[in-house]
Amino acid sequence: MRQGLNQYRFAGIAGGLLLAAGQFWGPACVLQIVALLPLMMLVLKDRRIGPAALCGFYMGTAYTIPQMAYLLLPTLITAILWIWITLLLVLLCIAIAYYLPKHPVLGPLAVGAVWVILDWINYTAIPFWGMAQSFTRSWTAYPFAIQFISITGISGVLFVIGTLSGLAAHAITLHSVPRPVIITGGSVLLLIAIINTLVWIQKPVNTLRVAAAGWVFDERTSELNPNEPEGFEEWFATPARQSAAQGARIFTTGEMGFYIADHDRDEWMQRFANIAQDNNLWLIVGYFNVTKFENRLFFMSPEGVVVHEYTKVNLIPFEPGQKGNGDLKTVEVDGLTIGAMVCQDDNLSKLTRHYGKLKADVIFSPTDDWTTVKNAHLQAVRARAIENNYGIARGCAGGISAIISPRGEMLAKIDHYKSGPGFVIADVPVYKNKTFFSRFGHWPSLLMAAGCIGLCKIYRRKENLPAGFRERRLL
Repeated sequence: MRQGLNQYRFAGIAGGLLLAAGQFWGPACVLQIVALLPLMMLVLKDRRIGPAALCGFYMGTAYTIPQMAYLLLPTLITAILWIWITLLLVLLCIAIAYYLPKHPVLGPLAVGAVWVILDWINYTAIPFWGMAQSFTRSWTAYPFAIQFISITGISGVLFVIGTLSGLAAHAITLHSVPRPVIITGGSVLLLIAIINTLVWIQKPVNTLRVAAAGWVFDERTSELNPNEPEGFEEWFATPARQSAAQGARIFTTGEMGFYIADHDRDEWMQRFANIAQDNNLWLIVGYFNVTKFENRLFFMSPEGVVVHEYTKVNLIPFEPGQKGNGDLKTVEVDGLTIGAMVCQDDNLSKLTRHYGKLKADVIFSPTDDWTTVKNAHLQAVRARAIENNYGIARGCAGGISAIISPRGEMLAKIDHYKSGPGFVIADVPVYKNKTFFSRFGHWPSLLMAAGCIGLCKIYRRKENLPAGFRERRLL
């Protein structure tokens, strides 16, 4: 008995570490494919729910603690996330023990479906970091492999992993690969390959050259401040001129790059207007309104006119400031539709989908990260581009400035912690079709998941068991 429990503990620890590997280094996300296999093979032998729940506890701890230690989040947030994500993985492991042995095809489908629902609950019920909390954010390291999330959303990756892992576990345990398993696994892979290819081979209808600048305050830059004339010239004005000289039509900066009060607003706007007018350049600038305590951005036309302002809606835990009302608008630049939001806003699908429904071509997201979260946030934001079929340009005041294609490709990036202040510039391809996900969101995937679970629950195995399968018995 003790040896059996130790096997579950090992399966939990190994599974948690394999699930987390890609969150530290994106390409390691492929290890998630085998993360659940040890537990699945154990439950196919004895179907015990109690040990599976124990496995989930160890899996949740192994998944969260290394990440929390690396991210150095506040103690309260760390504790809540450890309890929360561990609970979700306990429920996942219980579902594996309950559903997987029921049928070699419907069981794996139900497991994948449960994981989709739990992931959605993860970033919806306690959305500290929004969709950056998803178990699958690191799969953006392989954008070609996940183009199907333009239909399912990022959690669709978990349906694929859970289903294929369950099918593999049945095949390994049976020491053969039965025909229903081959057909189901092959169908899933073929469907994904077709969707990915059809999306990937589409030709862009246009391009837009954009630039994004950022910086970080450290010992190398302590003598400069963008709110002072010298810092403004070196970190904003000069990169803006250089970007325009290289053909950029829009130039953006990081979140809260400037601190502007109502009494000196006119003076500040004139500074920006001079840059816009002299360089025939659109500006999208992140700033903090110190009078109203609002984290904002503004669109400024090449004529030096502010055509729209937006206040950040989704504040991270303990972030000071007043929330905005989600007034997302677009502007037209060279016949293309441009939108913008601020930092954490790009982790909430309600806002990102809204721009998808508006058929935005490029979204600008002034951002302010810090050294331990810069990679995680960048992993997540690449998925928003794929889900909604628009490019994303993010200047970052404390992290990584980047330009991302609608396919999730990294067109250009600069890590300001490594390289200091600077800017990136790239041609963003434009595709005009609206995605299924931007139209309908998570609900089709959730309904499909509920259907898979329902089919597994109502299935009468003794009446419908395919030839070649025999009912497993409890040990």
